[in-house]
Amino acid sequence: MRRIIVLLAALNLVACAHGGGTPEASAPEAATVAKPKPVATPEAKQAASEANGLSMKGDNAGALPLYRTAWEGGVRGRNLAYNAACAASLLGEREEALVWLERAVEEGFNDAKHLQKDSDLDNVRSLPGYAALEQRVVAAEAEQYVAADPALRDELLKRMEEDQAVRNALAASNFQDEAARAKLREVDARNTTWLKGVIAKQGWPGSALVGPRASFAAWLLVQHADQDVAFQSEVLPMLEQAVARGEGSAKELAYLTDRVLVNTGKPQRYATQLEEVDGKTVPRTLEDPAKVNERRASVGLDSLEEYIAAFERMKAAATQQKP
Repeated sequence: MRRIIVLLAALNLVACAHGGGTPEASAPEAATVAKPKPVATPEAKQAASEANGLSMKGDNAGALPLYRTAWEGGVRGRNLAYNAACAASLLGEREEALVWLERAVEEGFNDAKHLQKDSDLDNVRSLPGYAALEQRVVAAEAEQYVAADPALRDELLKRMEEDQAVRNALAASNFQDEAARAKLREVDARNTTWLKGVIAKQGWPGSALVGPRASFAAWLLVQHADQDVAFQSEVLPMLEQAVARGEGSAKELAYLTDRVLVNTGKPQRYATQLEEVDGKTVPRTLEDPAKVNERRASVGLDSLEEYIAAFERMKAAATQQKP
């Protein structure tokens, strides 16, 4: 039995307080010069994977030592560090939680709204140093909204919020609610028609025009415009040009590349599009499968094995959260 897996695009991949995100491309990172990162060992990657799985199940005591092992072994990332901060805080390891939170900020964590309402971190808010870290996150988040066209920025953000709401509603029904499915198709069609008009007038809304967050929103709407493959194909070279001039994400380009290839009946390149075959999660048809992880690494994606494992963790967590 073959079933196509629809991946929801998460606005962030932070696991604390809301059970984790999806393995699809995350929200835009702050435009900073990336520091060279250590090469993570296979053991460290495995520890990170296991830690995230335990964290989703609420086993913070089991997850925290694995987060330490992962970090020491070279695994870096804002989501891992933030999740470790939450685990440490919930275990009463307040000072360690603050260290992890600082690491998350250093790695580009910029979701101030989530940080400020996340009850998992209540244990560390009174510590010296927390307020300064929160202000750094607030400043980093503000940079995501600097735009030459604020009106277009706000409209893109509003449409992204609706895009996510209808997908969350469908997921909550285990993809069984036909009314929720119809609403999703309606929202996607409306967003596609609107965005086509915007792009026809002024081209791709890059980060200089609408800010990084809203530019991500534009990508998300295109990614979900599966009912208009011609439009997705038209946008693809625009996004390639945006990436070339530093106004786009190579990861987002990889996702849209695969979406267009799959939607036009061709083998995908980066294995971002998954399906379920006889109960097993696998990538849809690939070109040159032997080199897929090499291609994924070239655009900053984890290995295919890690990607599938992340999806399986998300699926398992969603199953456990059902009544």
